[in-house]
Amino acid sequence: MKGEDISITNAGLIKFGEYDSHPYKLQDFPFFIILGIFGGLLGSFFIYINFELNVIRKRLLKTKALKVFETIALCALTATVLFVVPKILQNSCMSQDESNVDAEHIQYTCPEGMYNPMATFLFNPEGTVIKNFLSKKAVFSYETLLLFFLIWYTFTCITYGTAVPAGLFLPGILVGCALGRVLGLFIENYIVQEIHPSTYAIIGAAATLAGYSRLSFSLAVIMLETTENVNLFLPIIFALFVSFAVGGIFNRSLYVGAIGFKGFPFLNEQVPMCNELITAEQIMSKPVATFGFKSTIGNMGKILTENKYNGFPITNASNQCIGLINRHCLMVVLANAEKVQAPNAQ
Repeated sequence: MKGEDISITNAGLIKFGEYDSHPYKLQDFPFFIILGIFGGLLGSFFIYINFELNVIRKRLLKTKALKVFETIALCALTATVLFVVPKILQNSCMSQDESNVDAEHIQYTCPEGMYNPMATFLFNPEGTVIKNFLSKKAVFSYETLLLFFLIWYTFTCITYGTAVPAGLFLPGILVGCALGRVLGLFIENYIVQEIHPSTYAIIGAAATLAGYSRLSFSLAVIMLETTENVNLFLPIIFALFVSFAVGGIFNRSLYVGAIGFKGFPFLNEQVPMCNELITAEQIMSKPVATFGFKSTIGNMGKILTENKYNGFPITNASNQCIGLINRHCLMVVLANAEKVQAPNAQ
């Protein structure tokens, strides 16, 4: 409460590398809320843009050749952007001797003994970049973080849904880490001096992932395992639920939307309000195919042949429904009846 670090334990769950401790203070929570809001907005916008792009793909790319052409075009565009952007930032070269970045330094167009930060983060593996985002030692500039964020977010929106399988977990972490680092850097320079931008990177990653996946506790566990720092459980959960709530205002999760887009049969957890007053009579076809309490084998075969339903009502002499029987049971009855009749016929 008096500016001291909040700590639960220093133990990690599953180790994915050596990470520094990421303490936080009570004064950080308003900024965690801001990250949650940004994560929810980015996630909902990603879902909207990606859905609209996939609608266009479904309408225009009707052959395999066109889908392959789209993939090749996106590869060419990605390669062009990744090589051009670092060249634009060639004046931001940094000395390799003074670097705190734990990655392969990419010299690119910089002089000998210098490296290009933008090229270094674009051309190194995603895992290495994430590890540096989560490190307290690494130093980043606003322009590097913002351009990295824009490139990854834009291409993630465009490429997800192409003919090539593309994941969202690592891109979501990278985008969120960059966003969190930008906010952390701003707070450190202009609002509060004693903060850890790496903490904001973790919270930003969790908020961004929750923005489009709408996962909660499972995502929190994944983030805790990745960072091996259970101290961050409270702020991660805090940011997750804020992101979840903000994103839910605008649309459903990416995966629920994908199920609807693909046309898969899916029942929502709750009955839509427009269907609450609909009765079974209004949606059933007429006349109703039923079986009497006593039915002949011939009648059973005729009804099954003429109808493709999976279930049939059983009625009594007063034509009242007294039960249901499914198609599989009726098929078993018919099959057994044929076996009984076959020996008698011989």
